[in-house]
Amino acid sequence: MPPLLDGKSAIVTGAAVGIGNAFARALAAEGAAVTVCDVREDVHALETEGVAALAFVADVRAPDDVRRVVDGHVARFGGLDVLVSNAGVWRATTATDDLDKTLDDYEAVVGVNLKGVFLFGRAAIPHLIAGGGGHIVNISTDHVCTCGTPALRPHENAPDCPWTGGPPRPPGGGPAMDLYDAAKWGINGLTIPWSKALAEHGVRVNALCMGATDSHMLRGFHGDGPLPPHTMRAEDVAALMIALLAEGPQGRTGQNINVAVGHRIDLPPPGSPYIFAEASS
Repeated sequence: MPPLLDGKSAIVTGAAVGIGNAFARALAAEGAAVTVCDVREDVHALETEGVAALAFVADVRAPDDVRRVVDGHVARFGGLDVLVSNAGVWRATTATDDLDKTLDDYEAVVGVNLKGVFLFGRAAIPHLIAGGGGHIVNISTDHVCTCGTPALRPHENAPDCPWTGGPPRPPGGGPAMDLYDAAKWGINGLTIPWSKALAEHGVRVNALCMGATDSHMLRGFHGDGPLPPHTMRAEDVAALMIALLAEGPQGRTGQNINVAVGHRIDLPPPGSPYIFAEASS
């Protein structure tokens, strides 16, 4: 049996290190030609995977950079089948920040985490349609989801979940995450409308709403301290992304898929495009 993505191609943003790099390697392992981009100068093509590959130093906030990546990919590989919008940053921001700091933080955090998803989606969608369909996977956060409800991630199957024995994880991050959360909640405002608009074209649009996963961002957040207990492996989340693609043209779309710490990393049954659910009584 040929690899799942034999003859297909994909773009992964924010793929120099960490989760994005794991996504890119998982796609390459399934036979896809993969283009990666990142603001880091050390981003490199995955030639060692034995597949065709490209790499760009690019800022997802910059329309010219986005066009350069997407147009360069299509020129090299003849089309586009998968877009994984993974690029993301975190800064501590709070309601009491002064305006100058806020403006700089907004450009950095919302610019990368939301504008970048928007720009790459808009640039990629015409090529996905032209190719007869494909996939967009937006990378979000568990701050927009809960865990532990019967419809989502039953606690009885997750003894390591920090919220087992009580109500589900509440949505939202901490008080110093207003811009990060605003951007990630905004991704839902792209995922669901895009899924509706693109269904007739065979383009599926979903979001992975991940909890703490070993990544460059998470390690930067914790500095020299230990990572949280039960931190997920990037490779396991990448395998989940491949399982999502493997559902094929008739698979789920418009879904926020909760990848919750302490729960099995697998696809839940297809359901409604929830953001959060109330605790069961």
